[in-house]
Amino acid sequence: MYVMGTLLRHGSEAQKQAYLPRIAAGELRLQAFAVSEAEAGSDTTRIRTRAERTETGYRIHGRKTWISRAAHSDLMILLARTTPRSEVERRSDGLSVFLIDLRDAGDAVTITPIPTMMNHSTTEVSFDGLDVPAEALIGDEGAGFRYILDGMNASAS
Repeated sequence: MYVMGTLLRHGSEAQKQAYLPRIAAGELRLQAFAVSEAEAGSDTTRIRTRAERTETGYRIHGRKTWISRAAHSDLMILLARTTPRSEVERRSDGLSVFLIDLRDAGDAVTITPIPTMMNHSTTEVSFDGLDVPAEALIGDEGAGFRYILDGMNASAS
């Protein structure tokens, strides 16, 4: 639920119209939820993956760990820092959510399997200058931490 919840609750109408019917029809797979980073531990506000503004959107650099199903997904929900932590009032500010089309990522995204005892398709995902259009941003820039938490809450209306 939480992979889809963020898009359902905070995605733009254009994002919903472009992706939801194709996901529901089984034409696109949105199974990857890229939030966790080894260096951040359990404190999500300490993530280092960053999305820097460009003329046409954002350029993403960083590494996510323990990401399930990335190798089997067409799309990914990604949490990245758009404002440095040192420049925000609250640690949870300055984080933004993006809908990443992995089919268009090319060499800018590397998905590396992490061997585990369970057959869970766990990976590390590296972003090395991935350019995404401004339309990939879900909701408002800097409000991503709240969106991720809201998307995880299956009972929210």
